[in-house]
Amino acid sequence: MRIQRKLASAIALAIGFAAAAPAMADPETTVVVEKTIKRHYVYYGDHQIYFAPETKVYYWQVDGRWQSGAMLPNESLEYVKTGGVPIDLDTDHPYERNEWVLKHYRDKRDDDKDDRH
Repeated sequence: MRIQRKLASAIALAIGFAAAAPAMADPETTVVVEKTIKRHYVYYGDHQIYFAPETKVYYWQVDGRWQSGAMLPNESLEYVKTGGVPIDLDTDHPYERNEWVLKHYRDKRDDDKDDRH
């Protein structure tokens, strides 16, 4: 009988330690939950130009390389006056999603708003 009582006490003590173990975890441990942040752009598909209204930065290609800046080259300024399509992307650099944008928006115009997803 005495052995059973000791065994029951040992089991209860083990259960108590097991329950307390998570509370004794390192307080410096944090869990990070990543959120997908969407960035808004205006896309000018005819000339592969993006504009980020919040940061007022343009993105365009020169000889296959992406450039960015507060102003477009003079020869490209006329292309961003009309026909832009608003899009939201999960990146700070819209050219990183350019293949996806080409597939979904290449032939869209601002007046095609009803067809966008």
